[in-house]
Amino acid sequence: MSELTREQIIHNAAMKVMEEAGVAIHNDRAIEILQANGIRVEDRVAYFTEEQVLEWMGKAPETFTLYARNPKHDVFMGGNVVNAAPSYGCAFVDDWDGNRRTGQLADTVKALKLVQAEDVYDINGGIIVQPGDVPQEYATIAMLYADLMTSDKVIQLPTGYKEEMEVMLPALAELFGGKEAFAAKPRCISLINTVSPLSLDDRMLDCLMILAEYGQAVIVCPAAMLGATGSITMAGTIVSGVCESLAGICLAQMIRPGTPVVLGIQSTAADMRGGVTFACAAPEGTMMQGFAPNMAKFYGVPSRGGGCQTDSMYINAQAGYESMLTFYSAHNHGINIVMEAGGVMNSVNATSFEKMIIDFEIIRQVKFVHTPFAVDEESLNVEEIVELGQTGSFVDADSTLDNFDIVYQPHIGSRLPADEGQFKASIYKEMDRLLDAYDANRPQLADDERLAVRAALAKSGLADEWFDKIEKLATATE
Repeated sequence: MSELTREQIIHNAAMKVMEEAGVAIHNDRAIEILQANGIRVEDRVAYFTEEQVLEWMGKAPETFTLYARNPKHDVFMGGNVVNAAPSYGCAFVDDWDGNRRTGQLADTVKALKLVQAEDVYDINGGIIVQPGDVPQEYATIAMLYADLMTSDKVIQLPTGYKEEMEVMLPALAELFGGKEAFAAKPRCISLINTVSPLSLDDRMLDCLMILAEYGQAVIVCPAAMLGATGSITMAGTIVSGVCESLAGICLAQMIRPGTPVVLGIQSTAADMRGGVTFACAAPEGTMMQGFAPNMAKFYGVPSRGGGCQTDSMYINAQAGYESMLTFYSAHNHGINIVMEAGGVMNSVNATSFEKMIIDFEIIRQVKFVHTPFAVDEESLNVEEIVELGQTGSFVDADSTLDNFDIVYQPHIGSRLPADEGQFKASIYKEMDRLLDAYDANRPQLADDERLAVRAALAKSGLADEWFDKIEKLATATE
C-alpha cells in the first residue's frame, strides 16, 4: 500500500473539517443555492461531504484562457505557466524617502500606464492604487473605467459591493459582445477574499455569485495568519484555507458549471512582537503559498499566490530581498497568477512607484533564469572553442561579435563603478522610459465603445466630472 502524499493528507484533513466544522456562509442567497444543491446548512454554517466537494470541483476547468482587448496579451491560466499581476489593495503611496500620502486617482492612472508599458505583465487593473480623492462608494467604478481607458491587457476587476458589480459586469458584457459572448471568452479575473477562520462574508459572496453568473474568472483565497486567524502550524492553516477556497469554488460551480476558478493561498505568519501584524513576506507565507499549486493541481484548477511583497516601510535591502524571495519562490513553484507583484510596501498597505520599477526588474530577472538556455550545435560552439584553445580570447571572436547582445542587461542599477545616487537615478530614468513608451503606444477604445461603457458605468451614480478627469489623465503626457 503506497504512502499518502502530502496533498492527500491535507485533503483528508480538509474534508473532515468541512464535514464536521463546516464553513460559515453569511449570505442568504448563497445559503439558498447551497441548500438547493444538497448541502446541509445549519445556523448559516454549510457542511460539505467529500463526495459533494469532489463532484462540484470536477465541474471546474483545469485550465482556461483570459482574453485581452489586444490578443497578444491573452493569458493562459494553468499548468506551470506563471502570470504576474500588479499591486492590489494599497490605499497609500510611499515615495523614495518613506513619505506616505493617500493614493489619488492620478496615482491609479500612472500605475496603470506603467503596467501597460511593462512587458512582463499581461494583466492590469484591480485596486492597483485606491483613489482616495474619489467618493469611496464610486471608487471601484472609477478604477475600472481608468483601466479601460489606459490598458488593453486582461482586466483584473476590482471587487466592490453588489450594486457596483451589477453595474460593472453588464457594462463589460455590452463592451465585449453580450453576456454569453462575454462568458464564452472571459475577460476578467477577480479576487474573492475569504474571512479566516472558515467563513465567507456577505459582500464577497455577492461578488462571487455575480461573477460566476457572467462566467468571469474567480480567485477564492484565504489570507490567514499563523496563530491568529489560522492554526500556528503551516499545515493546519493550509487545511482551513483550503476549506474556505473549496466552499467558494463549489458555490461558483453551482451557479454556472464550468466557471473559471482559481484556488489561492495568501496565508502567512503573524508577527506577534508588540501586537499581531500581517507579515506578508515571511518565509512561512512563501512556503504556504508555494504549496498552492500542489493543492490546486490536486483538485484540478489553477493556483494563486503573491510575489514581490515586503513588510518594509522603506525602499531598502529588506524590501529587495523580501521581494526577490517571494517572487522567485512563486515562479519556482509554478503559481499561475502571482498577485501584488509590483510596487507593494509595508505589508500591502502602500504602493511605491520606485519600488514598482525595482519589482519589474526582479520579475524580468526571475523569468530569465527560469528560461532554459539553448543546448544545440550552434550554442555548443565547439569549433571556436577548439580553434582558440587555451590561449585565445573570446572578446573579438565571431560568435561574441554576433551575439553579445544576448547577455542579460538590467534596466536599472549598474555593474560599473558608480556613485551612491546612480541607482536611484536609474529608477527614475526607467520610469520615464516606460511612460514615454506608453505615450507612444497608447491603447484606445473606439469612441462609440468609450461612450457606451461610460454611459453604462454612469448608472452607478459616478459624476461626469470623474469620467472627464479619468479621460484627461489617461491621455495626458506624464
